[in-house]
Amino acid sequence: MGKIRFIFALLAGKLAEWMLRVLTGRGSNTPGVIMLKICPDALARFQMPPTVICVTGTNGKTSTSNLVTNILRSAGKTVVNNSKGSNMAPGLVTALAANCTLGGRVRADAAVLEVDERSSPYLYCHFTPDYLLCTNLFRDSIKRNGHSEFIFDKISGALPAETTLLLNGNDMISGLLGDGKNKQVFYSVERTSRSTETCPNTVCDITACPRCHHRLQYRFFHYHHIGEAYCPSCGFEMPQSRYFASDVDFEAGTFLFHDGGETVTLPFAAGNLFNVFNTTAAAAVCRMAGVPMEQVARGVEDLSARTGRFEDTRAGSLSVVTMLFKNQNPISGSQSLAYLDHIPGHKDVVLIVTDSKDKVHGHEDISWLYDTDFSSLTSPEVGNILIGGTRCSDLALRLVLGGVDQTKLLLYPDYEELARELPERVAAEGTAAIFFELYAMPIANRLKNILVSHFSGKEGGAQ
Repeated sequence: MGKIRFIFALLAGKLAEWMLRVLTGRGSNTPGVIMLKICPDALARFQMPPTVICVTGTNGKTSTSNLVTNILRSAGKTVVNNSKGSNMAPGLVTALAANCTLGGRVRADAAVLEVDERSSPYLYCHFTPDYLLCTNLFRDSIKRNGHSEFIFDKISGALPAETTLLLNGNDMISGLLGDGKNKQVFYSVERTSRSTETCPNTVCDITACPRCHHRLQYRFFHYHHIGEAYCPSCGFEMPQSRYFASDVDFEAGTFLFHDGGETVTLPFAAGNLFNVFNTTAAAAVCRMAGVPMEQVARGVEDLSARTGRFEDTRAGSLSVVTMLFKNQNPISGSQSLAYLDHIPGHKDVVLIVTDSKDKVHGHEDISWLYDTDFSSLTSPEVGNILIGGTRCSDLALRLVLGGVDQTKLLLYPDYEELARELPERVAAEGTAAIFFELYAMPIANRLKNILVSHFSGKEGGAQ
């Protein structure tokens, strides 16, 4: 009976996916919802590929899973990936159903599945990943995720003992997953020219030793609690990393990736340390899956521009930068804003980082704004700061309390008014940096196009 129910669910899911793709060009979640209504244990009934890689964590899981997929495909592997859809059960079911036989056998060499960290208990009870890559654990949406320790417990309690974990050796929170239960392999990034001796950000989520609870010491910080920590009281520190990045060159956009005695130069773009971590993690898990080093190097490319998460467009003498700023996630926001510190010259800034679809996705909590590091906006090189959306006053108050010059703040509850006034509020030379939350991507693209169109006709022309 269960098998028949699964086949019926699979037929319904495939039909729904085809219809949605033809009619809307999408269909990444609804087919899975339909299948799970018909067959709640559908995930357990797929015949998985020989290699199953799950990617989870607070930040970077989408970029990392897409990069893993790109490397594996460049190495000649067929890969199923939920890159276009939900990272919860319906999205995984949709991706698998679209690439399987009517008997449920997934037609691929590998499955690379981005997994929402809180969904772990509802997923790993149905299938066992060969490898689970955890990028990091930070505080996130307080309404949904509470705190990093809460999410840690969700993942830890759901881990199948047979799964090999690839963990961030610079993160003393996620790096403890599977301790004493799973095989653990570590990756890390060595000290860079931008590393600091003290925590450079507003938030540091772990300050006490997880073993003896005495105060941790840090040899250096990359950002927040990510760095190289140790306990001077009991001697605890993260195990040595099998895979690591060194010689990070932010100007050239390259670093050395190490696997034992083998080394290769890999590229990263956008000048963001997140990209170094994501690329190192992706390269490491592909090496664990047997991909030769030269094929890893061939498959690494920056996918941020392709996904629209980071773009730098030239319009005359103006550089128009658009960058994703994850809503309700202070660490993502802080790191996105930190990019401003490395842009020379005058900078006007647009912030559409609170809920652009407030009636649909809105929430009452704004505490995450006070965990976010906005200090980059206090620079004298920053000119006008245009804040859009119904929550613009909340964000403006946070900036003023953080030392930002109030006279620089321009508030636009109405995005149409922001679009009309934008060209007159941005200097013709320097940089216009547009930071946007995920649902505001169409708005950000529209604002970018307005600036490009307006300034491309200025002296110097578009480049």
